[in-house]
Amino acid sequence: MAKAVNHDVRKRMVVMKAMQLFARMGYARVSFITISEEAGIARTALYRYFKTKRELFDEAIYEITGGIMTELRDIMTRTQPVPKRLKIACGHVVDVIFEKRDFFLAIFDFVFSMVRTGEDMTDRIALFTDGLKLVFRKLVSEGLQEGSVAAGTDPEESADMLFSIMESVAFRVLLNADKDPEASKLRFNGAIAAISA
Repeated sequence: MAKAVNHDVRKRMVVMKAMQLFARMGYARVSFITISEEAGIARTALYRYFKTKRELFDEAIYEITGGIMTELRDIMTRTQPVPKRLKIACGHVVDVIFEKRDFFLAIFDFVFSMVRTGEDMTDRIALFTDGLKLVFRKLVSEGLQEGSVAAGTDPEESADMLFSIMESVAFRVLLNADKDPEASKLRFNGAIAAISA
């Protein structure tokens, strides 16, 4: 008797294998054939889970961003003062960028290739990044209420500032300009100190 397939487990395994391929080869050089071979399933079975390579790539991005957001939601519930939680949150994202550097490089490569073809990627990028800005905004708002963030600080502007630093760190890591996560984390300290009470 054939063993029943757990499709949720198989789908996640496919995503993880595809993520490794995208990181190693870049988006353009990965095909459904290479993904099915790496995952050890037939290409036709792969279509059961994903209709296109882009859909699979998006799922791989969701896998990473979902993991980041789970950790950030946990950080938001802690009892430490907001500036401390902001440093922890920013540090976590930096660690993930360093850990998954090659996959982030594949994402940037994909985005730039789409922009070169004339596609507007603004909404697509916002889909994956708005959650991070929301966490920053909520933490700064909470800090205003608890008095750990300076009165008059604008949560929206602060969230944009922290997100801009995050983008800068990501680019520097991907360009190999930053090789040490701890040094990259220091980039946030001045910004967080500037809004702290």
